[in-house]
Amino acid sequence: MKFTLEDMIEESYKMKNIILIFLSLITASTTASPVLSQDIGNFVVPCAVPFYRELDFIVGDWQVYHKSTGKLAGYDRIGRILKGCAIQQSWVSLDDHFSSKYVPFRLKGRSITAFNGSYWVQFWVDNQAGVQLLKGGPQKDKFVLRSDENIGGFEYMLTWQRQDDGTLINIHQRREVKGDDRGEWQILYEWLYVKNLNRGTYPNDEDKDD
Repeated sequence: MKFTLEDMIEESYKMKNIILIFLSLITASTTASPVLSQDIGNFVVPCAVPFYRELDFIVGDWQVYHKSTGKLAGYDRIGRILKGCAIQQSWVSLDDHFSSKYVPFRLKGRSITAFNGSYWVQFWVDNQAGVQLLKGGPQKDKFVLRSDENIGGFEYMLTWQRQDDGTLINIHQRREVKGDDRGEWQILYEWLYVKNLNRGTYPNDEDKDD
């Protein structure tokens, strides 16, 4: 039997939806009566629920290397924001992996990723007019996000995997889509994330000329 991305997401989060309903009932009961909630000390932190923290393993300051060559590709600063309800990523390229002869600067990009109660959603934008909307969540030992609409005739997939030594493997792939036909997945990059122990080496990721 062939499962679609939507089928896998629905099965993966069926139990989570039940917990969300329970959480919403608790939240409603405490917000309906502020005085009562203060008396009993029953405060709710919505995004402290464990499945809102499934992507926490990518949080940190990272040096990022091409897995095949060991060459430094860039820096990625990833942190929790909005009381843990979202994860923000700031990427700075140090080589010309994404460079174009028509663009006089290297790639910088940012993403916001959050759990919407059913699945994870990531919005990416960069300084070279790149925009992606990806959806997904945990799959066995990986965290997988995929585009649910074709972008320029391609489907994209982003995979995070935590290693035993604390490093991360990040793989970005795409495949061509023509009607109902889908090509083979092609790797755009495969990177190794290593904790950046010297934060002073992190380059400036702000655009001074905006």
